[in-house]
Amino acid sequence: MKRGSRGSGLVHDTNQQAANAAFLRCEKNFQKFMPINKNAFARYGWIDECLLRRKRPWPIEALMEFISEKMADFGVGREGGISKRQVQEDIKQMRPGGMTGYEAPIEYDRDSKGYFYSDPTYSIRNSPLVSNDAPVLRQALAMLQQFQGLGLGDELGDIVKRVEEHLQARPDVQTSRQLVWFEQVPDYAGAHLLGPLYQAIRERQMLALRYRPFDAPEAYEIHVQPYLLKQYNHRWFLIGTGTGRAGVSNFALDRIEGLEPVTNATYVPPPADIEARFADVVGVSVPSEGSVVERVLLRFRAGRGRYVRTKPLHPSQRLEVENAEFIEVSLKVIPTQELETLLLGFGEDLEVLAPSSLRARISERLQAANGKYQQ
Repeated sequence: MKRGSRGSGLVHDTNQQAANAAFLRCEKNFQKFMPINKNAFARYGWIDECLLRRKRPWPIEALMEFISEKMADFGVGREGGISKRQVQEDIKQMRPGGMTGYEAPIEYDRDSKGYFYSDPTYSIRNSPLVSNDAPVLRQALAMLQQFQGLGLGDELGDIVKRVEEHLQARPDVQTSRQLVWFEQVPDYAGAHLLGPLYQAIRERQMLALRYRPFDAPEAYEIHVQPYLLKQYNHRWFLIGTGTGRAGVSNFALDRIEGLEPVTNATYVPPPADIEARFADVVGVSVPSEGSVVERVLLRFRAGRGRYVRTKPLHPSQRLEVENAEFIEVSLKVIPTQELETLLLGFGEDLEVLAPSSLRARISERLQAANGKYQQ
């Protein structure tokens, strides 16, 4: 717009004011629905900590100093501490009508120029659940009950029971249907062992397992240091070290026929990289010593490739080439039996380009499978 005439300036000012008002409305609505981050929750807790010291009202400068010191101690927030505007905004959100739901009775004493709780018994740590919390808790409860069905033990069952009792005690809570459902195998043979194994891992207890692999005629006993429970392809596995076995192994729960604690046994803690070891594999195969991560290059037919692009085979997956005919992706993994099985499932839609050893192995298995149909 050209500047000059008084009339055009008024139009410009009016438009600018309208735009500013619209922006402020959008910002206010955005803030209303924006999730509260963990740093904000920390600040609310520190403000609460101050206001619980009821000897005197807290001036805004004292709150700023206290919160800034806490932020420095915990390494959160920005350098230089917290601003006056941020503390005032936090107090606003903690008060009745704020987005926190705390409904905190924070008052301002003009004589001492400080903030205080008008209710001497109040603390945000004592805040009851509000009606808006109920749907979230019910969904979380339903998910917990699914894991409870897998046998995670009496401790989780007690938590579920207490949450249920609380929600049932509130007449204003509406029962909501389940919105999240995990894929499960209801009659999985090893589900009843999840609870005892979970307890053994937590209590650092060596176990004696009666274990029978699929290819063994009968079970044998092995002492195991239990480290981790891992699920893959609808089956559960115990990860640990077994006597007579080199390194870390996995034990399928549906192959465990019995277990009992080994008394007076020294527990050997897991290797420091126990969880990281699975970062480079597909499945539950524990890489052997000396295993090397390789770049696996895969070419998919375009239609199937778009599926793989949106549902990666491994967190390391990267898109390399995409055109109308095919899509190429790369993985950085240690080749395992589970990886081969996964790739074979794509049939004619996939060609393994690299490494040559994996390409040859997939080719051999496909030829062997094809041979069965040529007889």
